[in-house]
Order: sequence, then C-alpha cells, then structure tokens
Amino acid sequence: MASESVIKKIVWYGVTRLGGQILPRIVATKKYDVTFIGRKDPSEYKNVPEGVPIVQVDLKDHKGLVKVLTGADAVVVFTQFGPGGDLDIVHIALINAAIEAGVKLFVPSEWAPDTAGGNAATVSRMGPNTLPPNPVIAPKRVAHNYLLARSSEGKIDFVSLHVGNLLLNISAFAPMDLNKRTASLGDGGYGLISISSLDTLFQGLDSLLTKYPKFKNGFFYICDGETTLQQIVKSFQDASESKEPWEITSFSIADRKKAADENMRNGIFTWKEFAAVLTYPFTGGLTVWKNPDNERLGLPLPSDERAQKIVDDLVQRSLARGYII
Repeated sequence: MASESVIKKIVWYGVTRLGGQILPRIVATKKYDVTFIGRKDPSEYKNVPEGVPIVQVDLKDHKGLVKVLTGADAVVVFTQFGPGGDLDIVHIALINAAIEAGVKLFVPSEWAPDTAGGNAATVSRMGPNTLPPNPVIAPKRVAHNYLLARSSEGKIDFVSLHVGNLLLNISAFAPMDLNKRTASLGDGGYGLISISSLDTLFQGLDSLLTKYPKFKNGFFYICDGETTLQQIVKSFQDASESKEPWEITSFSIADRKKAADENMRNGIFTWKEFAAVLTYPFTGGLTVWKNPDNERLGLPLPSDERAQKIVDDLVQRSLARGYII
C-alpha cells in the first residue's frame, strides 16, 4: 500500500507561458491544496484555474512573504528566465521566506537545460558536457547553489527538474518559416536533442511532489526521447500539401555564442544574446540526457516513437495556425 504523500499544501509562484499550462494539470489531480502568489493585482492572472486562491505579494516584504508561506509544505516556482527577469532575486526572496516559514520542499524554476551541470558528467559531477559560467545561466546557478547550501544545513529540501526541449519556442534557436519553407539550423541541425512533452513535465513534477522525501536535494532529468532539427524540418515537409524540400541553411553555434559572450562582457545582454547562448543546450546536443530518471520517477522510458509524437504534435499545431509555434 502506497504511503500518503507528505506534500499537501502548495504555494505556486508564477504563470509564465509554461507555468500557466502546468498549474491546471496539478490542480486537476485534486491531490494538493494550491494557493497562487504573484506580484500583480489578482485580477491580472486570467489563466489561474478557478477556485485557486490568488494572493498578491511584494518580494521585498520578507515578513509578508513568510506569513503567506506559513503552513505550506512546498513552494513551486515558474518564473521568467531571460534578460531582466531577476530569476535569482526572485528565488532568494522566496527561499529565505520559505525557510523562515518552515516549508519542507522548494522546487525552483528550472524545466529546461542542464544549468546545474549534473548531466553527462562523471560520478564526481565534473564536465565535460556542462554549460560554462556566463550571465545567461548565472541566475539559475545562483538559485541552485543557494538551495544546495541551505539544504546541507538542514534548513530546507529541494528538487530541480530538468526536461528535454519542450519545442515551445524552437524558432528562437533555429529560425524556421513555415510559409517560405526555410530553416536556419545550428551546425546543420544534425545534433541529437532530448525532447519532452508538457504531460511528461507535469508527471515528473507530480511524481517528485508525491514521492517526497524519497527524492530530495537533487537534480532530476527526464525526457520522452531524442530527435534532431533535421527530423523536425522533414516532419514539416512530409505533413504539408507540397512535398517540395525546404531550403536549409546552416550557421555556427560556436561563432554565434562567441559573439554573444563578447557582447555580454561589454554590458550588452538582450534576448539576442540569451538565445545565442542557449542554442547550445537547446539544439546543439548538450540537452541529451544521459541515464534519464524516467524509471525512477515512474514515467515511461524514452523512445523514438514518443519523441516523434511530440514532433508530430508540434507540426499539426503549427499547420493549424499557419506558423511555427
């Protein structure tokens, strides 16, 4: 007989494009008592599920945050990752308040590349295929390191969930035009990338919440399988009425990142630099999970069939809208 979950009351921060799609799935399980917190007026959060209380918070008001988080078993964060997003500042404010409020588990806003550096590493968690330090991934590493330090002191537990490319903004890293039938692919688009569905992300998060404290204070990697940008373009081509081949050009991921690094060293950090740096993990092969944790978390094992279904779903949604989403 399965033991009853320790995590019953969740405080949820953020409804980004991704968080807004995962929150309803968590609420629909009816396993958790969820309260949503955000910095805006409650009336502005249109995609928070009906019945979920919304509390406006000021991240600079430590005492107020502690009051809101008191009684919660877990804090789950989905916040903006990008220039000006202050992801590190948001996390530290929430972590400090969660510690004082006696929250058991903190789940940082991850859901993407291996910014922690635990994948494809040796048993000593050292390289080689990890992301080098730079301003793009620095905010996430701040959150990871802060949680590692506090968890080692016994002040709070955490889990960090890393999923494959969700294909939610693929054109930001590999520009594709559905109507012109063109694609610009990093290094030719031949590198393997792990991909995941939103349902797999939800299932992984739900598993970590329900299985706590069996799994805690670690980094977990899940995916549905692997694909390539070339395969994605081929799937678009095969699904369209015209079978005319797409025009594919290639660019150097390394050169693009080198230019972005130089700009950031000179104080220029925009979405252009952000995308250039993350082209490596999102499409350049670094987001290929070695020994993914699917089985540990009770999820189906990765397979070519599951990966192709995600690609096919992207193709059908895009064809229905007339552009690649």
